[in-house]
Amino acid sequence: MNWNFLKTHIFGFNIFPLQKIIISFIFLIITGTGFLMLPVSTTNGIHFIDALFTSTSAVCVTGLTVLDTAKDFTFFGKIIIFTLIQFGGFGIMTFSLGIISLLGKNLSLKWKITLEGLYSDTGKMPIKKILIRVIKYTLFIESFIAFILFSQFIKEYSILKSIEYSVFLSVSAFCNAGFSVFSNSLITYQTNYILNFAIISAIICGGLGFITLSEISNFKLLLFNRKKPQLRFFSIHSKLVIIVTIILIFTGTFLIFILERNYALSGKTISNSLLISLFQSVTCRTAGFNTIDIGSLRDSTLSIMIALMFIGGSPGSIAGGIKTTTIAVIFLLLHAKFQGKNNVSVFGRTLPNDLIDKSIILFVLAVFFIMIITFLILSIGSFDKENSFLSVLFETVSAFGTVGLSTGVTSKLEYAHKLLLILTMFIGRVGLLTFIMSFSLKNAISIQYPKEQIMIG
Repeated sequence: MNWNFLKTHIFGFNIFPLQKIIISFIFLIITGTGFLMLPVSTTNGIHFIDALFTSTSAVCVTGLTVLDTAKDFTFFGKIIIFTLIQFGGFGIMTFSLGIISLLGKNLSLKWKITLEGLYSDTGKMPIKKILIRVIKYTLFIESFIAFILFSQFIKEYSILKSIEYSVFLSVSAFCNAGFSVFSNSLITYQTNYILNFAIISAIICGGLGFITLSEISNFKLLLFNRKKPQLRFFSIHSKLVIIVTIILIFTGTFLIFILERNYALSGKTISNSLLISLFQSVTCRTAGFNTIDIGSLRDSTLSIMIALMFIGGSPGSIAGGIKTTTIAVIFLLLHAKFQGKNNVSVFGRTLPNDLIDKSIILFVLAVFFIMIITFLILSIGSFDKENSFLSVLFETVSAFGTVGLSTGVTSKLEYAHKLLLILTMFIGRVGLLTFIMSFSLKNAISIQYPKEQIMIG
């Protein structure tokens, strides 16, 4: 009698692919918590909740911290955080696919459907091709960015320390984690253009998704191909990802610059102010680094950043949030309705109704989830009244979007509040719809009732 028979016939349940993904993330978080609890991991010890929070933040590539990564963790502790970031960034499914591939096994139909739903077109590729592509892009980009960062750190630190800093920050940036080896994140290097653009490039690449990165790579190869074959350079998915990403980056940069020019950016040159605004616009989408004190920003600026964090990166990437394509579909739907159209189309293609329904459901669920967590944090325990609703909302959206930016509230929270943010980071990483779908009934009966209109609006 094996475990499969017991779990199906004795305990009465079956573990589906989505549930396996969630269980794998939980297992990695618990394992990381255990390693961080070891005396050799920290300089002055660590509470279980703080270890769990740090492990969850690393695995979910968020970057929210309750301890100072640079001071409170030893070299061994930083290696643990680094490993958790890389595993969390790659994704548990990637490693599962690698093991299956190495064993020479084929995916079951359930896994193929799950993979196609989570990674779009990659679901139609062979397992080895998916794995090789993900690892190739990840290692190449991380190595390239680490080399650039090393060229800057070697001016101040020893070779070993420069390697440590450059590799850690490169992986943290590409995985959109936001963990820094410096206590003030990257504020010290706010005017270092080379370092700033290296981090920005890593964050953008990590947030675009492997599908889009692959198509961009293929497009570059075709540019140097004399035969110029007639191929579709970019899919509709990648076109929307690239367009929305560019719009969000430059809109965020412009608004942050305008709102903070005479406040947090006062006294800085226009070029430096634009660099800081650009960096913050990119990083607040999902990465969590900062080159300016977030707590010093105006409420209007924080509101803009909340919107950017809520949207996040793109599907199939390491980023969190509701994703760029989701917000694109919603805007396309609104545009179509204002024009009196029944169908939503883009680039000469009609989007399926189930895709539109999922986008609306995800948006609404995300808003409700964030508001509930914010309410609970404000309601439970003796919360510090000096921290405003906007500050708590900022931390909650930062956790949900796996961003990691903080106004300084997180480190002051009670353990109950930290547990709520742990749950928020976890759901933000695995995906709200994925989390709900993993517990939904697989054979639910649908009953069609008579239709009746109600008044709305």
